[in-house]
Amino acid sequence: MIVNNVFSKRQSMATYTIQELTTLIQNGQVKLREVNKLHVRAIKKYILENVLTEQIYFPPIVAATDNLGPDKPFELFIIDGNQRLKAFCQIEDMGSRAVKSENNEHMKIGYKLLHFVQKSEVAVQLFEGLTKEEADQLFIDLNTKGKKVALSKRIAFDSRKELNKITNAILKNNKQLNIAGVEIEKRAIVRPTNKKLLSLSHLRQIVAIFLTGKMIHRAVDDRYEAHLEANDYIKLITIWFDELFLQYPPERIGDFEESMLANFPLLLAIAFYVNKGMEKCTFEERQQFLVNRMEQLSKVNWKRDNPIWENFKGTVRGGYYYLANDKSNIEKLAAWLDHQRG
Repeated sequence: MIVNNVFSKRQSMATYTIQELTTLIQNGQVKLREVNKLHVRAIKKYILENVLTEQIYFPPIVAATDNLGPDKPFELFIIDGNQRLKAFCQIEDMGSRAVKSENNEHMKIGYKLLHFVQKSEVAVQLFEGLTKEEADQLFIDLNTKGKKVALSKRIAFDSRKELNKITNAILKNNKQLNIAGVEIEKRAIVRPTNKKLLSLSHLRQIVAIFLTGKMIHRAVDDRYEAHLEANDYIKLITIWFDELFLQYPPERIGDFEESMLANFPLLLAIAFYVNKGMEKCTFEERQQFLVNRMEQLSKVNWKRDNPIWENFKGTVRGGYYYLANDKSNIEKLAAWLDHQRG
């Protein structure tokens, strides 16, 4: 083990098998802080969901020790990684129970969990001689000073969540949408200056409505039951954007000074209007329903100066009417859209 002097503290890196660490914890040689049970549960869920594919990735654990020598220490105080270690301890018990199951799939997962515990190694960054105050400050710095991964990166690099993969595919391949504009760099679109139609989080909300058939106007829940293949959802969303841009050209649809469709609640209402109650239908049924419903909106005046928009909840700021982004208002807009069929 190589020990380096970094600033005023000696530091090193070492690897431990998960089984080594769980044994040390049980023997009282590794001391943990209090843990968040919900966080521990989420880590166990992550391991269970990915153990069969062996796609489990964890950053190094950070620990303090009294002395750093040529061999790795076995008396540790965990600074960062307490939840992970607690989850590892419980995973071993879960694996032992699962291998005794009569269900072949559960048994298979059990053996994988035990192999994961026995063979997987975890990197530990070690600091020598930290006081309690220094250890506490390091914990705070590690958990508050790091930069949060941008939403654009989470979508672009996420290989597991279907919602993010579909959003990324739409973003990359829809030429008209790219003309209309999707804001990737900034967290929010400031109107009327920014004339891009959507932010990336807005696009993901629209994708989520297509996947769930439910009104999603704030946080996106990744838990849903998919009834179609990913490519079918991509086709449906592409068709929806094609129909939308037939009603308002992509070059101007995000211009808040002229287009009411630059109000995101109205776009959400349209997406909800063409998807409500259709989540379990076939691709062909959904496609026909979507096209028919969008065509029935072709006579709607989407211009900002249409007085109808003031019948819906909103506020006036800087001479512009902003539709309220709340569930009841969006549902009211969707109901009004439904009445336009005559």
